[in-house]
Amino acid sequence: MPILLAACGTAQAPAPDLPQSISPGWSRTSFARASAPKSIPRAGEPQCWKADYAGQGAAEVWACWYKAGADAFEGVQRARAEAQTVKFQEGNYLVLVKWNGTPKANLTALVRTIQKALQTGR
Repeated sequence: MPILLAACGTAQAPAPDLPQSISPGWSRTSFARASAPKSIPRAGEPQCWKADYAGQGAAEVWACWYKAGADAFEGVQRARAEAQTVKFQEGNYLVLVKWNGTPKANLTALVRTIQKALQTGR
């Protein structure tokens, strides 16, 4: 019985299934576990991954998993607002996307595709 209880207390986050490529012209150039960005709260002990995308411009995507969806929601609400940054919640994930030199239509396509990937990954 103690083994079962210990396993329940140490939930490991599932790695997000972020796409390798996204139309129009985005390519994932890196993907790895990362520290949580400084702009998000640490309550709920988020476990994060960072993906870099290149295309017409550049984007950094952090997908931070929380043990509870309520913690991810609170994280989105409390995260600092920053220029050229969008944040959203998808299930237990808080997602932060920072971009540079990216047309709005391309950015919208990137964000929507990441949202869908996290929805289907549940």
